[in-house]
Amino acid sequence: MVVAVQGFDRNAVVVLDADSDEFVIVPGLPEHLSRETVSLSSDGTRLVFLARQDDGAGPMRVVLHALATGARQEFASDDFMRAALSPDGTRIAVLADLSNGPGIPGVGDEIAGITLIETATGARQPLWSAEGYWEEASISWSPDGRLLAATYLTLDDVLTTVVLDLSGKAIGVHEERVALPGPHSVWRSDRELIVYPEPDDESPLIAIDVPTGSERRFTRGNFSAYLAIAGGRVVRPGSSPERFVTTDLDDADERPFLTFHPAVSIDALDIAPSALR
Repeated sequence: MVVAVQGFDRNAVVVLDADSDEFVIVPGLPEHLSRETVSLSSDGTRLVFLARQDDGAGPMRVVLHALATGARQEFASDDFMRAALSPDGTRIAVLADLSNGPGIPGVGDEIAGITLIETATGARQPLWSAEGYWEEASISWSPDGRLLAATYLTLDDVLTTVVLDLSGKAIGVHEERVALPGPHSVWRSDRELIVYPEPDDESPLIAIDVPTGSERRFTRGNFSAYLAIAGGRVVRPGSSPERFVTTDLDDADERPFLTFHPAVSIDALDIAPSALR
């Protein structure tokens, strides 16, 4: 598990050490790390995140950071927004802002896109694009590595989650459905997504069966933010600032999860599937 927190005496990225069962601060990370983009590889051995160059300028880069050794791979581009590493570690799916305008609505083309990067060679393959923007951006691989889910904002201001196969074909387009940003919080199985509805932030989670598009709605009794989903349980803030809890998808069976002293705010939380075995 990795948590990007604001608090202590500084901002930090901490991981749960499998041997000591304690949180440790990850040393040697870039100064200009984009904290909300931090996630884990599926085997829990590498961090995945975006960062600006060391001088704070220049193009954004996707960084793979080996936790055991500190070794890095970097892939730079001006338009990267968020990234997820495939379950087998061979490809990175990157959300990219492919717009050619100045960032002013109605001026120039606004294009959201996805690019695949081979981690061994750096070779890039444009996969998909659509008119729109990356807002509340999310990208994630299905557990078998055959599908991708991404959330973007259409030109009509509708937050939409699209499911793609690796040819770039849209398998499903789900309007007013938003996936959590953590790449391991989205897929309940190879065929089922967990999303929440927009624009109603107080609505419960929804499971989407990808092959049929059918939906199943859960219940919700607490309106704290969703932070992550793992093993069929939701992580959210608890009753005090330093306390975080888990519930089932119906917002029941609350259990203690994490306590930070002093209290912190969480920018990103990702739990690798390997931690649940």
